[in-house]
Amino acid sequence: MERYLMFYRLVSLLLFFVFLSGCVLTDNTRKSALNLPPLELQGGSIEVIAVGILDDRPYVVSGEKPAKYIGQFQLTMGDPYDAFTSSKQPMAKEFLATLPQLLKKQFPKIKIVQLDVGLSKAEAVNALLEQGVDKVVLITLKEWKSLTAIDTSLWFDAQLETFNAKKQLLAYKRTQGHDTFGGAAIAGPITNAKRTLPHAFRQKMQALFSDSMVMASLTSIQAQPIAVRAIDDVSEPSTTGLGVDSDLMKPRACTVELILYWKNAGMPDQEILSKCHSVKQ
Repeated sequence: MERYLMFYRLVSLLLFFVFLSGCVLTDNTRKSALNLPPLELQGGSIEVIAVGILDDRPYVVSGEKPAKYIGQFQLTMGDPYDAFTSSKQPMAKEFLATLPQLLKKQFPKIKIVQLDVGLSKAEAVNALLEQGVDKVVLITLKEWKSLTAIDTSLWFDAQLETFNAKKQLLAYKRTQGHDTFGGAAIAGPITNAKRTLPHAFRQKMQALFSDSMVMASLTSIQAQPIAVRAIDDVSEPSTTGLGVDSDLMKPRACTVELILYWKNAGMPDQEILSKCHSVKQ
């Protein structure tokens, strides 16, 4: 009997310490998720720049999933269930709110602009330029979805584009792929996801903003546009529906940057060949 009581006390004490550890980890998780360190970038600008995030995930645009959808949780027992932002606000809005903190060292005067789901690229750029700035940054989330079970998996596809006041494309950068983050046994999968995903967003923003062309376009006063046309030039109709650089043009010599931009935007190779008869160095 005494041995049983001793065993019971030891188990109870162990569970008590596990509970305390979980509480501490959860509290630290909340703090670490909110206090994201600034991005590590070279250069900067004191000019005002407008930044917006466009949620272009197909299942959100179609209405199949709400804008607050971030992925799914799957506990040990049972089927996966949809996961949403902690604030129940749109995911893009939550991400947007972190950008002043992430960019405060290099761009202390950024203006964040909330963009409605379903806007075209041209409409999004117009909304950013309504802030009366000379340069804007449009971040488009083509995919951002997580699955959290024992660990957390993230599927992402994010593109950053910078434009001048004439709506000309200055630079682009796209990052896409699939990451897996290890779980925390004590905290559990949900707490682990809340700790991991905000830092994953910071990691992707670091990859986008640290691109040399992106930084040059934002810090140089005389940044040269990649494309030769403004997005509101409709002298020749567009039939591809790809947005800014999809207007039909006569074949011409294209820069490598422009070809890569079209390719990353999803334009078929055959269509790129129809636009470019040669590569301009």
